Amino acid sequence: MIWMKIILLGLAHALNHSFLLAIPVLLNDISKSLGIEIYDMGYVISLSYFLYGFGSIFAGPLSMKFKSGQIIFLSLFLSGVFMIPLLFNLNVYLFALFLALNSLWASLYHPIANKLISEDYPEDMGKIMGLHGLGGSFCSAFIPIISVYISNILNWRFSLVTLGIASMIISLAFYGGGSINVNFKSKIHIPYGRIKWIILFSIFLGLSSRGLELYLPSLLIFRGFDTSNAALIMSLSLLAGVLGQIFGGYIADYSNSIKALLTSFIMVFISLMFIVFGGGNNIFTLIGVLLYGFSFYAHQPPSTKLQSELVDLEARGYVYGLFFCINFSLGSASSVLTSFLANIYGLDFSYMCLSIFVFISLLIIFVMFFEYSKLYGN
Repeated sequence: MIWMKIILLGLAHALNHSFLLAIPVLLNDISKSLGIEIYDMGYVISLSYFLYGFGSIFAGPLSMKFKSGQIIFLSLFLSGVFMIPLLFNLNVYLFALFLALNSLWASLYHPIANKLISEDYPEDMGKIMGLHGLGGSFCSAFIPIISVYISNILNWRFSLVTLGIASMIISLAFYGGGSINVNFKSKIHIPYGRIKWIILFSIFLGLSSRGLELYLPSLLIFRGFDTSNAALIMSLSLLAGVLGQIFGGYIADYSNSIKALLTSFIMVFISLMFIVFGGGNNIFTLIGVLLYGFSFYAHQPPSTKLQSELVDLEARGYVYGLFFCINFSLGSASSVLTSFLANIYGLDFSYMCLSIFVFISLLIIFVMFFEYSKLYGN
């Protein structure tokens, strides 16, 4: 029964991320169909990124009044519904609108799923969060290559609509179910003094990650890989993320959250150095992309577990929503910044600038290491 719940959450996790994974590998086809330059797609996608983060702040209040399963059902079903209109020949403004509505409903999933896990598995929280992410990462790994395959046979519209329909179907598994329904409290205490450093970390992470991931397949194509191989590499990177989720979850439980976060994020920075300075060597670029997939997903379980350790149970829905909001709302700025820099100076230069934000994020984790070690008496 536990494994069935984890499998279903893994499938839901992958479908919740599906537009984030499919659109980058379809970016060239979508931009041509919409009649805009590929580097202008960052502006088009930015509203979706913003709402994918901003909408999550409503997850906390909703989680105090409704069962987690009910919220997950609505999130998956309605986000899938708003993929359906993309089947038609829409202009760029309607495309951006329906994608934004998809993102708004999809935004509710992560905070609620994390809250469910923290309530049901308090002793093995890092491990289960890792397994939840593992299921999502494993299923997500097939989305880029399947999206390109469907696009090659039909077109990119059918790729996105297929994902929307799959999301609507899997949502039915959550109807009427859910975790413990915490009684609503008029005042929830959020210890901002304790979480200020991880908030700052999330800000700089958001300023780098979304723009980096949106244009990564385009960077691979720019460096000589064809579209199918770029999609395959992205799928392999996500499969590496499966191992990363296991690694991050286990070391978060058997060491501690902050040490696990520091270890994994050092690897994130190293991977980005391979990508940034690997322009003349496709092997370096490939190593960088695969290591990025492993390490970026490895940092997520200890980061989420650390958030849960810093706040009380009744505040977790709010706090998960807050961090998700910061990451993705600022991600909208990241996609705009990457588009702006790529238009003027090229993708290589824009990735060099994004690496600065990653480096600052790493420095903040070192500060967190000393601050939170004192807090827990380590």
